[in-house]
Amino acid sequence: MPSVMPIGHRVGDAVAPSRIAVVKKSSAIEQLQAHPDARMQRALQEGQPVAHRVTQAHREHVASVDAVVAALTERGLQFRVVSALHRRVADWADLVVTVGGDGTFLSASHAIRAGDRGDGPPMLGVNSATSSSIGYFCATDGAGFGALVDQLAARALHSQPLWRMQVSVNGEPLGDLALNDVLLAHKVPAETTRYQLELQGVVQDHKSSGIWVATAAGSTAAIRSAGGAVLPIDSPLLQYRVRELMTWAVSGEPLAGGTFDSDLTVTSRMLAGALYIDGSHLKVGFGYGDRITFRPAPRPLGWIAPPGFEQRRAAIVAGSSGLPN
Repeated sequence: MPSVMPIGHRVGDAVAPSRIAVVKKSSAIEQLQAHPDARMQRALQEGQPVAHRVTQAHREHVASVDAVVAALTERGLQFRVVSALHRRVADWADLVVTVGGDGTFLSASHAIRAGDRGDGPPMLGVNSATSSSIGYFCATDGAGFGALVDQLAARALHSQPLWRMQVSVNGEPLGDLALNDVLLAHKVPAETTRYQLELQGVVQDHKSSGIWVATAAGSTAAIRSAGGAVLPIDSPLLQYRVRELMTWAVSGEPLAGGTFDSDLTVTSRMLAGALYIDGSHLKVGFGYGDRITFRPAPRPLGWIAPPGFEQRRAAIVAGSSGLPN
């Protein structure tokens, strides 16, 4: 398999793939088979309520994976099925299909990078267990995947931009771009997070429970629950929100939250801090004096959006529970 990225896709172009990377998650049942857990096995054997949900989700997931593979095979498309997306496979592909939920989509997005020849392969999410997964990023389910592939073959679908976040530690960019959000906090969450925050020429010393920094895509997630605003999905702006800031210890008007389009820099005043990137998908430690910088990524990620996504997002702004908080 070649390791050189093919002539690449630019976000906004029609998506007409010939090499497809299919990233399938492992269901809870599959994880249990690989790593046995006595309590979960007992729950399944006794038919406890959780057993029905887990078993149903597993069956839906397996059927969805089979439907995706069948649709690609019937249409004679070249594809590879992997359980985790690595950069070599991402560079080979001209479309990444995730079969799982939003966690699978987020994890796979970390392997996609823009370059001189394009923005990297666009992503298409398949919600593999609709009875238990919201699938915020997912464009279809297993049953609808074949029809969507036909639309792609007809060049009827264009990618849309999802802007990611670049995080640097002491001037060195991390290899993974954040699609949803980053939590900066003490390594032990119950400890106070101490740091110096710098934004647009203002510098402040803070004590808090940490800082959320989110993209537009992540603005409906944790940062919204912390009091942040929902941003337009195609906005390149980043947003930050300080958690439980000790305002009495701040000199001047506290930098407690807002949007930015340049750099937000945090200098650690802790011996042991951590960055939690896209939830549990990546954890990076840092120490006293380390400087962590957040800025918008240079180029967006391409994405096949779900039908009616803007209406679903509008429901969030209106206070509906149509998407997760």
